[in-house]
Amino acid sequence: MKILPRRDTPLDDRLEALAEAVTAAGDRLPEPEVSAARAVVERAGARRGLSLDHTVVALAGATGSGKSSLFNLLAGTELAEVGVTRPTTGAAQAAVWRPDGSGPLLDWLGVPRRHALAPPPRAWSCSTCPTTTPSTSATTWRWTGWSRWPT
Repeated sequence: MKILPRRDTPLDDRLEALAEAVTAAGDRLPEPEVSAARAVVERAGARRGLSLDHTVVALAGATGSGKSSLFNLLAGTELAEVGVTRPTTGAAQAAVWRPDGSGPLLDWLGVPRRHALAPPPRAWSCSTCPTTTPSTSATTWRWTGWSRWPT
């Protein structure tokens, strides 16, 4: 078995090395750890088989922290309900700019709500990164603007 540097090694090679390590571990390591490693190999293999053309980005944070507002900002349109009451969002949703082939991946991830969007004409770049200001209940996001340039 060879040791692979993480940064320069393709994911498929790292998964293959992990699978070899799981096989080599056999009865030598505790079963819970071997089972956990085997599950990673299986799950990653399943994910790799669904779509290599789609990148999934998750927005995570506390209730009321602005995830839906950020989702709408990134999508360029109002897709997620934003409200004063908590929690407002009850199910995961996806904004998909190139939806062909994304269905099985979103099914596997358990994302029921999907919004097919026209691809943006230009790449996005945050000209001024979001700033946060502590408040009594949540983080306040102040977006100062997006700049766009030709791709």
